Amino acid sequence: MKKTIYIILFSLLTSCANTSWDHTSGNNSNLDLHHGFCRSFANAKAPTYICKDPFMCKPDEFSLAITALGQNAAEYDHCMYKKGYKNK
Repeated sequence: MKKTIYIILFSLLTSCANTSWDHTSGNNSNLDLHHGFCRSFANAKAPTYICKDPFMCKPDEFSLAITALGQNAAEYDHCMYKKGYKNK
């Protein structure tokens, strides 16, 4: 049962990762620059957690890893919104 829940959570998180961004002005010339900046900002502000065993997280580490991924994605999205971008 637990493995099923983990698989569902993982698939939900990864399905949200494939987004594209458009600037509200229609000018996407700085998209690569802002993407790199926001990715670095998110990694510095909310670093992702890597489990001690790279092939399997222990039960107490799994929630840390999922929470860290969610916080990192939220920081990235917030940064891109502040720069004037929106999701397609």
